[in-house]
Formats: sequence, C-alpha cells, structure tokens
Amino acid sequence: MIQRQIRQFTRVEKAFYSSIVGTAIILAICIIFMQTRLLQVQQDMTVINSQINEKQTELNDAKQEVNELGREKRLAELASSQNMTQQNGNLKKATPSSSTE
Repeated sequence: MIQRQIRQFTRVEKAFYSSIVGTAIILAICIIFMQTRLLQVQQDMTVINSQINEKQTELNDAKQEVNELGREKRLAELASSQNMTQQNGNLKKATPSSSTE
C-alpha cells in the first residue's frame, strides 16, 4: 500500500520530500552538536569559577594572616619571648596597595 503511494509520487514530489527529510536530519545533527558544545562551555565556566573561588579564598586567607601577624599583642609576645622590648614608634602596619584591589 505504501509502495503504491510512493510510486504515485512524481519526481518533483520525491525530491521535495527528500529535501525535507534531509533538512530535518541536518537540523537534528546541528542541534545535538550545539547542545554538546553548550554543555562543554558550561563545564569550562564551572571549572573557571571554582578556580576563581579558590584564589579568592587564598587572598582572604593571606589578608587575614597579614592582620594577625601585625597585631601589637602578638608583636609584644614575640618581643618578650626573645628578651626584647617593644618600641611602638618603630612599628609599621602592612596595608594592601590600591592597585591590587
């Protein structure tokens, strides 16, 4: 029954339907390719964002360490443990430069 209908199609109709099927196949392949590419880009973005978060954590830890190392109480403890005296006039505070922020 289907073969009779196919035989009844003219060459133009067969070419038309074949082009529609071909276009649908090409579009399906393009959609799959684009979805795969999109997933790959999203995965790359996730990796980069995690690296940014790690670097931000390292930066915050370094800032915290600078703050802890520069406390007067800690410096006084270090000085007394080394049998030294603390001279507050000689103390300097480390501050981040404005170009890094």
